[in-house]
Amino acid sequence: MTARVSAGMLTALLVPRVASACPVCFGASDGPILQGSNMGIAALLMVTVAMLGAFAAFFATLARRESHRVGQDATTTSSLAPSHRELAP
Repeated sequence: MTARVSAGMLTALLVPRVASACPVCFGASDGPILQGSNMGIAALLMVTVAMLGAFAAFFATLARRESHRVGQDATTTSSLAPSHRELAP
């Protein structure tokens, strides 16, 4: 086990290009890996924005339905309530 770790460390020290980071981390700003990473980030952001928009639309629909229902209940209640003429003797 110690021999493998030592061999790996020796290789990393003698051949630094092999041990260096990927092109995205190393600074290649025009590589295909970086473009793919950017497209992945954009896709995840679009999904997040779409889901947040769907939640907002859902709650807006619930609020609109509730206000419409409350408005209907108020008109129904007022039309069913006896008028002051019916209560007078």
